[in-house]
Amino acid sequence: MTALVTVLTILLPILYLAVWADYLWLFYTEHPVARRTCSRAAAAVVILHMGVMVIRGVALQRLPMGTQAEFMSALALALLGTYLVVERRLRAKNTGFLTTGAAGLMMLSSAIFEPGAAQVNPLLSDPGFAGHAVLVLLSYTALSLSFLYAILYLVLARQLMRRRFGLLFRRLPALETLERMSVVSVEMGVPLLFLALALGHLWMYDLADRPGLDPRLAKALTPWDAKILFSWVIFLGYTAGLAGHRFLGWRGRRMNIMAVAAFVTIVVGMGAVHHFFPTFHKFPTMDASAVASPRADAPAYAANHLLTGER
Repeated sequence: MTALVTVLTILLPILYLAVWADYLWLFYTEHPVARRTCSRAAAAVVILHMGVMVIRGVALQRLPMGTQAEFMSALALALLGTYLVVERRLRAKNTGFLTTGAAGLMMLSSAIFEPGAAQVNPLLSDPGFAGHAVLVLLSYTALSLSFLYAILYLVLARQLMRRRFGLLFRRLPALETLERMSVVSVEMGVPLLFLALALGHLWMYDLADRPGLDPRLAKALTPWDAKILFSWVIFLGYTAGLAGHRFLGWRGRRMNIMAVAAFVTIVVGMGAVHHFFPTFHKFPTMDASAVASPRADAPAYAANHLLTGER
């Protein structure tokens, strides 16, 4: 089984690039064979990748997102899987070459990175933290797709205004479809982000109640952490955008400019939070000896090392 997983791990970047080539073929030629096979091939790769992730997780006894290679692989899977959900809902395949291309690059990066298996975040073995991490990954992947579709909407609208009817104009979906794809991505990302925040709060309180927890760690655990508060601001902002779209008639260029501005705010805001505000959300890789510590309070000891960066 280990040998099979190793072979599949090596094969996955090639399969991702093959899916990208299929979508690119569709974009340039509108060939019926490409239209018929691209989504099926992408779905097969997603299922295969998920199987590899599950097997690796069981073997490692943790969520396989602890190294750069593992994280890039998980991000590629999240991107391709989320895209397929949007594509299936709206039957629009001609933007697939962009998302599958990005996912393919991530898988190549995953193959290039060093395995780095010696030192990983020990909390990835905790089901609560692992679930929180997966939900965060999926929610921000969906919001990034909303950003992509909003950009495509604005580019296509600009070409229409300037009467430039090139290949991009002929192949991309209609403006209304692109806007709907952006909104559907937000409709996926907002509940996922809410679940991520809710599970994160529950996990934090569960960790605080565990016996033998270091007092410094207990003091650091707070729902008023800057990163948590900013995440709630993001959730409320996107929720307000969805409400405006549904009930106030926010449509067209204004709606898509708001989607672009919202995602840029996420990137800039998160960078500022990490740079200027102390947060217990910093989970640097710790010495593997802390994870394997024979101490009775090993989980608390490991978490304290993890959160404070001590060795």
